[in-house]
Amino acid sequence: MNARDLVSILLTVDGGDQKLRDLVNLHTVDALACLAAGAGATEGSSLLAFYRETGAGNAISSAAGASAVIRFTEWDAIHVPSCATPGAMAVPAALIFAQDYEAYVRAVAAGHAIGLALSEAVGGVSALPETWPGLFAAPAVAAVSAAFALGLSDEQVAQALVLSMAGSSGRNGRPSGTPSARWLVIGEATLKGIRAALAARAGVKGDLELLSPSWMKGQAGQAVALEPGHVDPLALARVGMKPFVSARQGINAIQAFRHLLEKGVDPNTIDSIEVFLPPVAAPVVSRPLVAEDRLSTIAHLGLQLGIAAFEPARLMDVDRARPFNADVMTFKRVTITADDTLAGEGWPARVVVSAKGQTHEAVWPQTSGEDAQVMLDRKIGSLPATTARRLRRLQAALAEAGPAAVQEASSLLLTFTDASFPRSEAA
Repeated sequence: MNARDLVSILLTVDGGDQKLRDLVNLHTVDALACLAAGAGATEGSSLLAFYRETGAGNAISSAAGASAVIRFTEWDAIHVPSCATPGAMAVPAALIFAQDYEAYVRAVAAGHAIGLALSEAVGGVSALPETWPGLFAAPAVAAVSAAFALGLSDEQVAQALVLSMAGSSGRNGRPSGTPSARWLVIGEATLKGIRAALAARAGVKGDLELLSPSWMKGQAGQAVALEPGHVDPLALARVGMKPFVSARQGINAIQAFRHLLEKGVDPNTIDSIEVFLPPVAAPVVSRPLVAEDRLSTIAHLGLQLGIAAFEPARLMDVDRARPFNADVMTFKRVTITADDTLAGEGWPARVVVSAKGQTHEAVWPQTSGEDAQVMLDRKIGSLPATTARRLRRLQAALAEAGPAAVQEASSLLLTFTDASFPRSEAA
């Protein structure tokens, strides 16, 4: 698919559409809430320090650091089938350049559209673990968002896209240690995408035929040719927010278990918990727990259910630096089974709890599941009062749909990435 053809679809994004505006507003505040939470974590603070020290504190380096930290939280919004998390790149890249609200809306929406298109075409969840779809698409998300925010011409947007993807791959291995290259590569991909947009504005030319079927196939064994059907101008509507800091594969099980606790199941009386998940979701949450490894505590479903039972506030703990209490660590009553009958692109879960000889069962998602605003309100409410007030003010300003709202959001991004934003403000 020629880059010009792809961009012609992105150009149909309507920045005046109220539904799209509401979605962009919601996801903007969500991304910045993640940034505030991540800035207060040890590793997030280290990432931001790196970008400040190597980027001389400019807005572009701040956007790159913000992207890395938003993604680091594992609390940012995700499109499940494609494993794409485009908001981490789209929101910062758009905020540092957009001068008016409508341009900002178009930039964020177009960034999400290209992010989902590339992530789905490269294979989505089936490309894992060799190729990380979200990383593969990250430079393009940043490039397109920045290009739209800058008001570049159609040709320049196409050039920015191919310049950002030249030499890219979604192969990152499994880096360990702290700080981890897992998050650094997201910041670097954002940096590359923004610079691609600036290069396109300066007249640099790339290969507009780059995203060919053969090139796509070379990125992952599961990749397919990029087709017009992959590009949805309203892709943002298919990206779901996360209610907790968790691997997305386990969130529905956590929700189902919390539902049973709310119905009166006493965690101290539980004998066993059986969790049934789609086969594609089960492996990530079944890996052995390594308590010293932050990502392990976020993915391991047994630990997450223990947290839900005995330290529920820590489902929103990004840092995971403090030890969990003894009840959480000894809560080893969970078995996970891959179940082919659980269909649906959102990785549904069935949870069966045995307690005092009685069986309690819940399936999630439910038709009465939480809406996005409820999840966002809880996320904001978990932050310190000063930060929460700033984010609520931003919500109100974005609803006004004026240029001042974009400036306020950009100012918050720069505040949250600045060294003077203390860890105590976001911990």
